[in-house]
Amino acid sequence: MLTALSIKNYALIEDLSINFSNGFTVITGETGAGKSILLKSIELLTGARADLSTIRLGCSVCTITASFEYKNPKIVEFLNTFSIPIEDNVLLIRRTIESSGKSKAFLNDSQVSIYVLAELGKLLVDFHGQNEKYSLLDLDYQLETLDNGISDIKSLLEKSSIYYEEIKVLQSKLEALSLSESDRERIIDLYSFQIKEIEEAGLEQGEEEKLEVELPKLKNAEKIVALSQEVISILHSSENAVLDGILKAKKNIEMMSSYGVDMSEAISLIEQAYYQIEEVYRGIGIILSRTELNPEKLNYIIERLDLIKKLKKRYGNTVKDIIEYKDKIFSELNSLINCKDDSEKIRKELELKTKCLIEVCEQITEKRKKESRLFVKLVQEKLFDLDIKNALFEVNFIKKDPSANGHDLVEFMFCANKGEKILPLKNTASGGELSRVLLAIELSSKIKSDQTTIFDEIDAGTGGKTCEKIGKKLAELSKRKQVISITHLAQVAAFAGSHVKIYKETENSRTYTKAKLLTESEHLEEIARMVSGENITKTALEHAKNLVASSLK
Repeated sequence: MLTALSIKNYALIEDLSINFSNGFTVITGETGAGKSILLKSIELLTGARADLSTIRLGCSVCTITASFEYKNPKIVEFLNTFSIPIEDNVLLIRRTIESSGKSKAFLNDSQVSIYVLAELGKLLVDFHGQNEKYSLLDLDYQLETLDNGISDIKSLLEKSSIYYEEIKVLQSKLEALSLSESDRERIIDLYSFQIKEIEEAGLEQGEEEKLEVELPKLKNAEKIVALSQEVISILHSSENAVLDGILKAKKNIEMMSSYGVDMSEAISLIEQAYYQIEEVYRGIGIILSRTELNPEKLNYIIERLDLIKKLKKRYGNTVKDIIEYKDKIFSELNSLINCKDDSEKIRKELELKTKCLIEVCEQITEKRKKESRLFVKLVQEKLFDLDIKNALFEVNFIKKDPSANGHDLVEFMFCANKGEKILPLKNTASGGELSRVLLAIELSSKIKSDQTTIFDEIDAGTGGKTCEKIGKKLAELSKRKQVISITHLAQVAAFAGSHVKIYKETENSRTYTKAKLLTESEHLEEIARMVSGENITKTALEHAKNLVASSLK
């Protein structure tokens, strides 16, 4: 769940900070106030491509920071994979974009690639808006959504996974037996060499990213040391050191004070200046003490990165791919070496395991189809509640080869109007309608998640009772996960547990986008403004109170 967001020098935003809470949060404001800027900043934190034109005019760098709280074990596993420190289930993400074209990303102050940020972003935030890649359009996630409602499917999936892995081993053995002796020996030699080469490299997941972060520090160690020493000299060690000068100035100011001049503010300011510069001095000293002039280590890192690059060319695009390739050929190598088993015995065992796998897969399919009937009914009810009354929703099953997760390819199908052809969800609905369909699916799903779902004007093109129903359903979903929605409609905003207003101000001929977390009374006033415009009437305010009161029933 998103707990805080800080944006500096991004588009019309100079310096903006917002705290978020669990439940349902709405973001409102006039058209052009900067609501979309807020969403784009969150997208950047989840791996979106940076655009230099969005850096605030006259600034050299923009910085976006957010903190998330999480319980999802997949996030812990992800952080461990890339050796990112874990701190009390709180994740701090920082993204900087420089006018020079550089873009950097940090997770808990560890620098990572934008690819890593994007992969983590899928676990943290799901965007529901125009042209977004929704999680629920992914077929694997659709299958997971369906399976999550089946209480006793886990044991069957464990069985199918075991059978599937056993079948792969038996198939490898049969393939080995079908080779000629010379071909078998040639492949054994090749796999043995490849395994030895990869094992001797001693690769670790996340190692490449860590080395790439460390490399520039070691490359520029002499410059860092020289600059650090110069700063220390200027601040503390030289004849005319800054800290000594400040102390002398402080004594003079105190002397002036003793002569009856009110110097209290000057004394306070110069003391602060001294402590701040002293802190800089100490910080630079720490950097100096930690900076290594270590050509051996530098050469080691360069050689290590060259080795990883060479292995990636041969065995995979990532270190993870290389390790997986090694594990795969290790299993195949064992099959080749031990291929003297009787082929008929292996075939009979393979036939038996395949039969067992098919039986389990059929049991899984039966349970999925039973659950799908209940799930479809629930989704149809939610679609009706959201005023998509002529819609048709189905779960389509396509039989595939038996695998670890069954032999079903599951796809959600949708048709918005009676008489039209029902098609895969990703090919039918669009824009606000798609967001409402996905809202209906999420409400019908039994998946519990600490992922934040963001809706960008889900109520676009609706009005009256429909938008009131949307607000009610968003509030219902927020009992299960954090929901944030941009809206222009008072009927939706009335259901929010917290309310953020985005607005623009002009100061010294420059425009600034700002944000404010509204109090209860300000929440009512903003809803009234959404009803009547800037001139808030007593009737509009009374209507706003009625909307909020109605939302609590």
